Amino acid sequence: MMHRRKLRWPAVGLVAVLLVGGGTAYAVASGDSVPRYRIVAAGTGDIEQTLASSGTVDAANRADVGFGVDGTIARMKVAVGDTVKAGQALAELQTGELDAAVTEAEAAVAQAVAQLASDKAAQNDAVENAADTPAGTSGTPSSNGDAAATAATLKALKALQEKVIAAQSTASAALAAAKSALAAQTEACADAFTTPTADPTADLTADPTADPSGAPDDDSAACTAALAEVQAKQQDVADAQDALAKALGELTAALNKALGGVTRGGNSPQTGNARTTPSSETPSTDGASSAGGTVTAARLAADQAQIEQARADLVTARQARDQATLRATRSGKVVALAAGKGDSVSAGDPVVTIVGGKAITVTGSVSEEKVDQVRVGQKVRVTVPGSDEPADGTVTAIGLVADSSSGTTSYPVTVTVEDPSIALPTGSSALLQIVLSTVTEVVTVPTSAVTRRGDGDAATVRTWDGTKLSTKSVTLGAAGTRTVQVTSGLKAGDEVVLAAIDDPIDGASSELNQRGGFGGMPVAQFRGAAPGGGGPQIYRSGK
Repeated sequence: MMHRRKLRWPAVGLVAVLLVGGGTAYAVASGDSVPRYRIVAAGTGDIEQTLASSGTVDAANRADVGFGVDGTIARMKVAVGDTVKAGQALAELQTGELDAAVTEAEAAVAQAVAQLASDKAAQNDAVENAADTPAGTSGTPSSNGDAAATAATLKALKALQEKVIAAQSTASAALAAAKSALAAQTEACADAFTTPTADPTADLTADPTADPSGAPDDDSAACTAALAEVQAKQQDVADAQDALAKALGELTAALNKALGGVTRGGNSPQTGNARTTPSSETPSTDGASSAGGTVTAARLAADQAQIEQARADLVTARQARDQATLRATRSGKVVALAAGKGDSVSAGDPVVTIVGGKAITVTGSVSEEKVDQVRVGQKVRVTVPGSDEPADGTVTAIGLVADSSSGTTSYPVTVTVEDPSIALPTGSSALLQIVLSTVTEVVTVPTSAVTRRGDGDAATVRTWDGTKLSTKSVTLGAAGTRTVQVTSGLKAGDEVVLAAIDDPIDGASSELNQRGGFGGMPVAQFRGAAPGGGGPQIYRSGK
């Protein structure tokens, strides 16, 4: 393994000026022990958020199209002989039951969110009541309770509550990502460990282990890379669970201290360093622990897990409702209808047959946790392995029947390329970049400057105002490969911290880290007064 050496800068009495793409970076130095940071100004620009997938090409000029859910046809929008375009609506199902399922799922989300709010309030009330009741009394309010101390305690408690909730969200997201990586590894390694059928006409004197092409074993390389990704994701899970256990322990300790170590209802908040999986705990409806005492730290984590599950169920219900509209997966002429208005159909049964046109389709898959971001009509860039030249495609169908054969859940997504500009033969593999959103002229920062809070759009950044570092809450929007949109909390020109200079850049070469992560540009050092005096060392990267 290649070890990255940490950058060591002469610090005392020096100002280092780094030229980076036309910008200037200043190193404010006051001693070897002060922290050092990379800083860049928030800018404005365009962001394209994409989702990567892959699939198999089907160039047949016939498509048998069916609904993704069971139901009764409410209306047919085409007839035999009609010419249709890819993505055009062909038929619709009755949606009464599907609408009801969405409404029920929305109510479940609202109830789960309310349960978490109720449990947080119950914790706060318990702490506030304990602070107002002197030791040795029985419910007698303190005549001169320290209101300021109580407010400080409640503020700290709320911060720890949010930390537990964010840690639970991070742990859930890490687990989902690990499952997806495992599914990808299973698929990548299937070919690598498949023994080919013996050819009776082959040269029996040939070396059976030799690669006849002399090329590296691509299947083995892909399998090795996939295994490494699984290991990395599993480590992320372990780290996230450790962080969750730590957050639970901190909140539990704070509760015990605030409540004076009193056990209520025979149920004291539990402590310990063991990894915790609170998502298996089912919240009760009274906002208290199962024994009727104070709401525990683990209970809040379970509440958050319940919210995430309810939101996932809502996504599934909405997807089912979206499947009530049948759309053409290719352009061509309708040559047959297998059902009509009032007929009952099952998911996957052919309803409309379309032939003709030059279009090809690529059937890929998207993981359960990301499929809700995909919509029919989204643009797709289609490429083949080894080439960057794209063909323009469109998402024309999203399957509702999930595939869990690999141990994780994914959904089929059909992409149609109407007029292929590159060779896409039937049965070949294709790479997909689904364009989820595009925004222009928005405030952006590098993704490395952002620390997300859970799996939503809330995050924090560290900022530099010329004299001190501080932390700001921001709201995120579209996320590109290197930059992310900030919809609130920052403005263009605000300076944000990318990283500490002494922290190696993940994925960068050792040479790059030895140069300070500034793309290998030369470093010129000047003696003189350091801007900012004796504060932290600041390396300001220009654009």
